[in-house]
Amino acid sequence: MTSVVVIAGVVTNILSVVGIVITNKYITEVDGFHFMVFLSFLHFLFTTIGTRVMLMMGLFSYQPAPLSGILPVAAGSLLSVAFMNLNLSYNSVGFYQLSKLACIPFTLFVQYVAYKQSVPRLVQLTLIPISFGVGYATIYDLNLNMIGLVFATCAVVATALAQIFTNTYQKSLDCNAMQLLYHTSPYITVGMLIMCAFFDDLHDFAHYQYTPECVIRIAVSCVFALGVNISNYLVLGKTSPLTYQVLGHLKTVLILVLGFTVFHKPVDMRNILGIAIAMVGVVAYTEVRRREATPGGLPSAVSSDRLSSSKV
Repeated sequence: MTSVVVIAGVVTNILSVVGIVITNKYITEVDGFHFMVFLSFLHFLFTTIGTRVMLMMGLFSYQPAPLSGILPVAAGSLLSVAFMNLNLSYNSVGFYQLSKLACIPFTLFVQYVAYKQSVPRLVQLTLIPISFGVGYATIYDLNLNMIGLVFATCAVVATALAQIFTNTYQKSLDCNAMQLLYHTSPYITVGMLIMCAFFDDLHDFAHYQYTPECVIRIAVSCVFALGVNISNYLVLGKTSPLTYQVLGHLKTVLILVLGFTVFHKPVDMRNILGIAIAMVGVVAYTEVRRREATPGGLPSAVSSDRLSSSKV
């Protein structure tokens, strides 16, 4: 049953991310709506309302949770968004992509130091083609500056910790994905609203002219965001931060393919080769994890899918 839930979560996550990427592309390029933090605020506001409606419908049960267990998850998510925005603003796109790839080794480091968790050597080997392939397909320029490096480092740390917190606190609070999202989404919503003043152009925002088409696309984006948020928490709670990051690189590959097929972006042999190498790594990672889960299969060492349930 757990495997079915995980598969459903992964499929929902991929479809929701693809949907939200396409929708947001139209919102920014067709509607000229460039206020991404405010859009994230609307996403989490819709998620806050949506989780409460689903609770009233009896789709999940209420589970009380202390504020001390909720705030680290919410704060981690907010800091991840904030520093990733600063990372992209102060660095080239290539260095931004490189910093996202750095989340995997940093996550492994934190899990080993803080939780004494390690992953089998075969799993580590599958991460090499994934990271290399995505990097080869997406990284073209690596302009470096000190401020950008600081923001990139903070983004990597915040992103990895946010994912680890989401995984560990679901277990320590005895909450499922819906219950934890129910608690964290209001705090993230308020935080996003505050962050709008720092990341969005308030003058342009105040004078933006909404059209019915733009409003509809924003509403559709919010629906996809609800699916993304629920499936993010589900996948992180049922698997591990490492598996979630591998899924993230798979989504990067799919988004690249969408860019070539839907938005007719130019494609070269470097893109194709990078995508192919990354997909080999994703398939290998999935197969190694499947064999670990099979009785009598590969030894699992100390699996990162079994993070300690103790609070950080």
